[in-house]
Amino acid sequence: MKIDLKITKQFKPFLDPQYRYLVSYGGRGGAKSWSIAQILVLRAFQKPTRILCVREVQRSISESVLQLLADTIERMGLRDYFDVQKTQIIGTNGSRFIFEGVKSNISKVKSMEGIDICFCEEADQLSYSSWMTLIPTVRKEGSQFMISFNPNDEMDDTYQRFVVNTPPQTYVVKTNWSENPWFPKELNKERLYLKEKNTDLYNHIWEGEVLSNRDGAYFAKFIPQDQIMDFAVEPNIPVDTYWDLGISDSTAIFLVQQIGMEIRVVDCYENQGEGLQFYINWLHDWRTKNSAVFGDHYAPHDIQVRELGTGKSRLETARKLGIHFRVVRRLSIEDGIHAARAILPKCYFEKTNTKDGLQALRRYRKEFDEKKGIYKPHPLHDWSSHYADAFRYFAIAFRDRSKQQRIGQPQANISWLTA
Repeated sequence: MKIDLKITKQFKPFLDPQYRYLVSYGGRGGAKSWSIAQILVLRAFQKPTRILCVREVQRSISESVLQLLADTIERMGLRDYFDVQKTQIIGTNGSRFIFEGVKSNISKVKSMEGIDICFCEEADQLSYSSWMTLIPTVRKEGSQFMISFNPNDEMDDTYQRFVVNTPPQTYVVKTNWSENPWFPKELNKERLYLKEKNTDLYNHIWEGEVLSNRDGAYFAKFIPQDQIMDFAVEPNIPVDTYWDLGISDSTAIFLVQQIGMEIRVVDCYENQGEGLQFYINWLHDWRTKNSAVFGDHYAPHDIQVRELGTGKSRLETARKLGIHFRVVRRLSIEDGIHAARAILPKCYFEKTNTKDGLQALRRYRKEFDEKKGIYKPHPLHDWSSHYADAFRYFAIAFRDRSKQQRIGQPQANISWLTA
């Protein structure tokens, strides 16, 4: 059976087994995902192939590329050769497409065996720790990564890992709308409108340029690049923790030491779909590993809200589990952003441990209105929000504690509720 692929010559190397990493990046309209989907379907049709399709966060199957692949199978006339199910696609020859979010299923992803191809879609969002999970997981002889993304910040781990510091056995191609012979007329109208409205944004969105001007970013230009370095946890100085607590969403934690006038962000952690006990266990393990002592633990005001099911607050639950939170006073998001901007230049970040947190802080930005070509006056809620919120709580708590120390008042007198 002859199958004609509608791909440009730039994607022909994606059919070559000699490459370990096949990377396509660029602006909108470059047919990156559309082209790779055809290649994946072809590979799965030709012989039994186990394909893992990942993204950083996948809350439901609707956020995956399942529908893209299902449409591609239909368009290629191969419907009789694949069973498109609700959460996976099975080929009549034994091929299988699996869909996972790395951050929410780390243990599951780590345990996967026999992956032939890992398709990383929206790979600009994949964090350092996610790559550290994926690369050793996809270890079958001859296995490959197919990676597509629209570049965002120049310091994002994926951009640095594959575009700036390209490893061996890697094919990298920049693909924009101008290389796509099937570029839709309606998209071209949007492209021309933004080109006239905002040149910098146009170059980023349509020409695939990184956001070197930090347009729309809240924190990127305040992060001190010369203060990101290697250092160890000081064993006799308390480590304070600052939490953004999620219920059905992610929980993010920053761990901070103050040594003299230095504010050291020594580590950070994020996970999803776990209860308080899980994070407390993680902290116990971290303390043992680093021979550390903990100081205070800080959480946002909503930790005091009583849950409908139990009638208890997470503040009370945490207390029973052995962790006593101080509650950060409630401020507007804007005030919290100002506090974070003020403290960022004073912070030192441990180079390896805080990579994920730093990537999130760089990416945290205003929501963009594509129709009007302007940024909205509020943050975009995406995967970067959780670390950004945890850092805002840290900034507020640290600022309030410093004020109390300057005027000689005990902490509990002003803004803390102590468990």
